[in-house]
Amino acid sequence: MEKEHFGSLLREAREATSLTLEQVAAKTKIPPFSLSLLERGLVDDLPEEVFVRGFIRSYAKAVGTSDGPPLEIFDRTMATRRAQEAAAAAAPLSLSEEDALAPRRGIGLAVFVIIVLIIATITLGLFLRQPGQSGEGLSQAGSDTKNQPLLPSPEQFFG
Repeated sequence: MEKEHFGSLLREAREATSLTLEQVAAKTKIPPFSLSLLERGLVDDLPEEVFVRGFIRSYAKAVGTSDGPPLEIFDRTMATRRAQEAAAAAAPLSLSEEDALAPRRGIGLAVFVIIVLIIATITLGLFLRQPGQSGEGLSQAGSDTKNQPLLPSPEQFFG
């Protein structure tokens, strides 16, 4: 026999009253697909917990049964799930999980280095393009420098 859950109690109550899922959907204004998920106890595919509690209450009222037992089972199910999620979050990463995160760290570091290099290149480019202040560095004898090469010849440089 299938494991007892809150949805099986609701389904049994519906079948005892000879109602179809569509008739319950019409009474509760809950889509038949959601009611089907509720009957199967598939809380992963249902909306938030507060809505599911409302679904259970409406469903129980529509089939003429108490909402107490299904809600108690649902609350236990959710408490167990929260405890499992908290335990999983508190557990240290295994080596395989750490190894899985390593490529992402490498990509993040590479992106950071590229951004720093781009900023440095832009800053250096802006710094080198700035003109001197008040004509500093300009020679007074402009005619003398017109015919001279910009770089010294090897003879001038080495002696």
